[in-house]
Amino acid sequence: MKHGQFRRDRLPDVRAALDMLGLTAAKVNASGYGQTFCPVHGETHPSLSIHMERGNWRCFACGASGGDVLELYRRARGLTFVQAARELGCWESQ
Repeated sequence: MKHGQFRRDRLPDVRAALDMLGLTAAKVNASGYGQTFCPVHGETHPSLSIHMERGNWRCFACGASGGDVLELYRRARGLTFVQAARELGCWESQ
């Protein structure tokens, strides 16, 4: 069994993570939140709000939320934490 370690410092920035999901955030407000489509439940209206620096997010349609882009990517792709971290390049194998 291979072991590894999560490296938060290698987590991609919010715009790069959204790009990997095929999303863009429009209309970033004064508080730093942008609106986009929710990749967790799929939709036609941008109901997901994501902080463009911190990465915390919430969908106001389905109620999904998380603290960073890793969680958004994980939930959107249906992956485990380690699988998502590997795909985002922030898992260091030992």
